[in-house]
Amino acid sequence: MPEPLLYLKSIGAASIAVVMSILMLLSLRRTQDKLWHTSVCVISIAIGVSIGFRVMSWQFAWPPMNGMDRLIEIVIPATLAIELFAGNQRVPRWCVWFLRISLALAIPRILLHGSVYLSGADVEWTAWQAAIALTMSSGLLAGVWGLLDWLFNRSPGASIPLALCLAMPCAGAAVMMSGYIKGGAATVPLTGTLTAATIMTMLITNRLHLSTYSGGQAILGIGVVSLFGVLFIGCFFGRLSTYYALTILASPVLCWATELSYFRNRKRGIVGALRIVLVSIPLVTVLVLAKLDFDRHMAPLMGNEVQAIDFQKSIA
Repeated sequence: MPEPLLYLKSIGAASIAVVMSILMLLSLRRTQDKLWHTSVCVISIAIGVSIGFRVMSWQFAWPPMNGMDRLIEIVIPATLAIELFAGNQRVPRWCVWFLRISLALAIPRILLHGSVYLSGADVEWTAWQAAIALTMSSGLLAGVWGLLDWLFNRSPGASIPLALCLAMPCAGAAVMMSGYIKGGAATVPLTGTLTAATIMTMLITNRLHLSTYSGGQAILGIGVVSLFGVLFIGCFFGRLSTYYALTILASPVLCWATELSYFRNRKRGIVGALRIVLVSIPLVTVLVLAKLDFDRHMAPLMGNEVQAIDFQKSIA
């Protein structure tokens, strides 16, 4: 069963860890160097995620035993490393995107490794089906990542990472209501970490009068990969509807609507608020529909389980 109090503790611990890490690291070196600020952001995210999962008493194993463990122990660290590398402005953009696309191509295969979809006596997919599914999944991830990164370069700001932070708990709730509670719970420390990192980097950018929103692209990359990973696992290892997963993953792309000429020249605060509103509409819709599905299919099963437990206690 979900444990709201434990989730709140995890969010709080992850957020505090990020804030303290950023403040401590920046106090060591006061500079406007973009690489340093990106490095601080990436390191702080790594610390926040680690502490958040630690508070949740998440059991890790090596080698990872399932898709969620591989997401946390392989995919997210690889993304952190790439975004740390990408923070160096001397690195050509084509090199950065080569690494990002390579990771996007590998992620679906990593998450499905050892599953019934790819291996075993009763493998569910043929080689062609596996190739098509993995390629489409990778293309979807790379497409969303590329569109958000492009928009961030055109119109930088905290609203785009915040849109991802908004989609993350929605994905977690949808995955939980699809029957995979542990998979949905993985979004809890991720949400706290990315939200705290977004707010802190925004405040630091304004405080130091930096020319760019330092660390934003790192948060963006880690957020997109984490969101995709949770939804992908919810679809293939839970009962999450593909339509719900696609809607949640694509919802941050609605931030592009503010690039229309009517909105583009508005004040930054208005544009940011509009982006959040646009992203919220499909997310709220998905949550409502997922809750209706849960009440119709999953709630009766859970009710029967609770009644069985109560009956066992009464005769004990």
